[in-house]
Amino acid sequence: MESMKNVAIKTTMEFDVPARDLWEAITDSSHFKKWYFHIHHFTTKVGESFDFYESEARKYLHHCTVLELEEGEKFVHSWEHPEQSEGSSIVTWLVESIDSSHSKLTLTHEGVESFSDAGPNFTPENFQMGWDAIIKNSLRNYLHLIDKLHFSININATKEKVWEVLWDKESYKIWTAPFGEGSHYKGDLAPNSRVHFLTPNGSGMYSDVMFYKEHSLIVFRHVGGMKDCEEQEIDNESRHWTGCFEVYRLVEINANTTELEVEVDVTNAHIEFMKKKFPISLEKVKELSEK
Repeated sequence: MESMKNVAIKTTMEFDVPARDLWEAITDSSHFKKWYFHIHHFTTKVGESFDFYESEARKYLHHCTVLELEEGEKFVHSWEHPEQSEGSSIVTWLVESIDSSHSKLTLTHEGVESFSDAGPNFTPENFQMGWDAIIKNSLRNYLHLIDKLHFSININATKEKVWEVLWDKESYKIWTAPFGEGSHYKGDLAPNSRVHFLTPNGSGMYSDVMFYKEHSLIVFRHVGGMKDCEEQEIDNESRHWTGCFEVYRLVEINANTTELEVEVDVTNAHIEFMKKKFPISLEKVKELSEK
């Protein structure tokens, strides 16, 4: 088990944008308010401080003081939770240029073990998961022009019935037909399992089940493309979207009414297609579930 001394959280990600665009995204509040936090009085001036909360509900105050700045390359600030802990830590954002159109970010968060007095929400594991989600999903989506679309529909059926319609392999073919006739999937839906989403000619994508709670929630993390029913290596095209999420959540309104909520990360080129097709597909789910 990892020692609680000198714990360093580290997250690294390469992006399909020049280093200057990555630098602006992490140091210009007009950019990062779209993928990070809303920080009203942000500064990069050494010695000055800024504060922010995680949400509009004003949960978890963060207090940060700028410690170091190397324009275009390195930004270092402290990170404290004064309402929950006496601890203090340091966050370092390091930007590197790979070539004229690619860059790399390495984020290091040192000293999170000092928040052990703040309770179970402030463990190193939670910090690691949080930074991974922020950098590898939120920032990546922003820089790569990937949007998160939300859809929902109320269905006069139990959660169990809606779940069955969604993931029974025969009914799946029916409600996904608006995306393409013959759409189907192979694999078992279970925690940490791999699923192949396929067209009749064997193309499509392969995805991992990141979270699974039967009748309530399933989270897919899309990994790469399929060709002739075979998983393909991550290439320049799939590297752009690998790691995108697709979430299905069932919320029981009452004994016979269920709200189906869907969140899906979509590349800019497919946004209009998804906006058009997903509502049609969800109506199919409703029709099948209410029979």
